[in-house]
Amino acid sequence: MCKGYLSVRVEFIIKVMKMKLNSKIGAWINKRGFKNNYVAKQLGVSENTLSRWVNNKSIPSVKTLFKLAVLLDCKTDDLYERTD
Repeated sequence: MCKGYLSVRVEFIIKVMKMKLNSKIGAWINKRGFKNNYVAKQLGVSENTLSRWVNNKSIPSVKTLFKLAVLLDCKTDDLYERTD
């Protein structure tokens, strides 16, 4: 297998993982009826940072993901859809 192919494949997998994670975060925030400014304040992040997670621009750290799961009263697995 060529290195270029592997690199593109890894980038694709990371992109898909980000999309699934972020789309679940937005859905759970809406499900709980929270406003983004409330969630951001509870997590100690800016609204811009939270918006970037929801809009597939970045992903939260593992520590923040755990905090988010507690806040939203769900499991981290609920926020991240496994594909295996």
